[in-house]
Amino acid sequence: MPKIISEQEKEHIKNAMYIKGIELIRKKGIKRVTVEDITAAVQIAKGSFYTYYPSKEEYLYHIMKQNEQALLDRVLEIGASSGHFKDKITHALHEIYLAPDSLALYVQPSDLEYLLRKLPDSFNKKEQDKSKTNFQSTMNGLGIEDVQCDYSVLANLMDGLHFIASNQNQYGEQGRTQALSILVDAIAEYLSKCKQFNQK
Repeated sequence: MPKIISEQEKEHIKNAMYIKGIELIRKKGIKRVTVEDITAAVQIAKGSFYTYYPSKEEYLYHIMKQNEQALLDRVLEIGASSGHFKDKITHALHEIYLAPDSLALYVQPSDLEYLLRKLPDSFNKKEQDKSKTNFQSTMNGLGIEDVQCDYSVLANLMDGLHFIASNQNQYGEQGRTQALSILVDAIAEYLSKCKQFNQK
């Protein structure tokens, strides 16, 4: 007779699937995570996976979206707090890019496109609508919507941040972490100067 799992146990397993999913994505990347990886990490039978998600792609999409929402909530909380604009931007960038549970530097746009090709069309529509809303909410929440700066400068700074964060190198983790922190500070300083200039 199959074991009956309570709602509380199901919730516990789903939470474990989320935590382990983040670890797996950060370690292996979206395309290389398998159902076997997930079930081994959570210690459930392979067949049990499908009682929680109809496919690996839907599971990975759910992990990405849940992580994105958690980061957005933290960023909006930072934006609503008191403090200087630059400090809030620095804190928010640390949360988005450098927090130990962030997927921002581990998931590329091509990964999302890969998942959406394998998911029903309804996911694509939902993704387009939500991406625009999340971006606007983040900008508004941090007070960036009224900042006019040279987009090419900001894009290059963000590319530098992304490149260093997503590539391991021979210089060591401590140097990499410090370089990321310096870049985050530089981006926050740049946005802060743009905001000050715009207000004159």
